[in-house]
Amino acid sequence: MDNSITNSTKSFCESYNILYKYHKNFIPADYKLVDTWNFENQCKLLKSEADVLEIFETPIFFKLLKLINDNTYEVARELNEKYHIIIVSIGTPMNLSRKALYLQETLPFIKDYALLYNENCKMNKEIIKMDYPDSIFIDDHVDNLISSNAINKYVFGKDYPWSKTDDYYRLWNWTDVAEKLL
Repeated sequence: MDNSITNSTKSFCESYNILYKYHKNFIPADYKLVDTWNFENQCKLLKSEADVLEIFETPIFFKLLKLINDNTYEVARELNEKYHIIIVSIGTPMNLSRKALYLQETLPFIKDYALLYNENCKMNKEIIKMDYPDSIFIDDHVDNLISSNAINKYVFGKDYPWSKTDDYYRLWNWTDVAEKLL
């Protein structure tokens, strides 16, 4: 979900900017310049992983959260007519409960989610069985692709340090998803 269906990096930085703007050492975060999974290069006032996870749990994060591309909704709806879609996402219990509500409101035609609480949000989706002949797995995090037993795997979106790979075909946006899968 994060950075594949939704622009979580943008929402995170916007949330940080709202939550920390009155701090005396505040410098606004620019989501376009994020290059680390924990936002340390942009969100300088976050001192720990707990600070990062806390922002991902806030109501403001979900209020600001938008689909990653203008056509994400339409392409997802068309894909849902052709495929059985299951959204798989990792997070904390609070984050996951809010993700479920967000998905229900934003993509109501998708009914199945596998929301994983892995201790410390370990990036690993291997516990989800995806080894069906026609399974397709799209994710922005290479570790999730490596750990998955899906047959068809695609890396999604912008080249970040966590998504750099030559091992998987890259879908840059939801137009690419439509062209490849519809």
